[in-house]
Amino acid sequence: MKLISGDEYQRLAQGVKVLERDAFGDKVLLRKDDRIIKLFRIKRLLSLSFVYPYSLRFAQNARKLNRLGVPSVRVDTLFYCSSIRRHGVVYPLLPGETLSEILAGSQDRDGLMLQLARFIAELHQKKIYFRSLHLGNVLRLTDGGLGLIDVADLSFRPFPLTVWQRKRNFRHLFRRAEHRALFEQFGIEQFIAYYLDAANIPHQKRAEFQSL
Repeated sequence: MKLISGDEYQRLAQGVKVLERDAFGDKVLLRKDDRIIKLFRIKRLLSLSFVYPYSLRFAQNARKLNRLGVPSVRVDTLFYCSSIRRHGVVYPLLPGETLSEILAGSQDRDGLMLQLARFIAELHQKKIYFRSLHLGNVLRLTDGGLGLIDVADLSFRPFPLTVWQRKRNFRHLFRRAEHRALFEQFGIEQFIAYYLDAANIPHQKRAEFQSL
């Protein structure tokens, strides 16, 4: 990890477009050279995130995803800037559109929903537990496939995911009102049925997915 000064950060972020910010400041920036700067706030000095920062988790998770055949970003720089109290990563923009953008106006919603259900099944079969899974974290890439961004909150499990973990992923997927409305328009039961078929869930376990 590279330690940079405030002046170095200002040069790195010169002329950027802010893609995402919250009450604490900027979170995601787009440089003119189509590279992304993603910033991670240190919430408490005495915390695991200071010793093992989210920027490092993000980079390691992205690398593991690509190794497993799941498209994700490819981080080329990790840094810490004490003057802004932020860890950060820099990576080339992964070309594509988020599913939240596409599904809001897509005419091929059925096909995309089927693709998403199969993609989630693939993640679970590879023992990938993405706690923060939502439509804004999944991209449809320029080649038509799906990929993941914002992958710090993700883990690779040594054992198959439990029904509880799988259901938690779906609850998070349906949590935002605007996203849930898209699934309700399509049919949540139909979406879950697509997933169950793709994930080869035994029939005796399928009833446990009805309470979503």
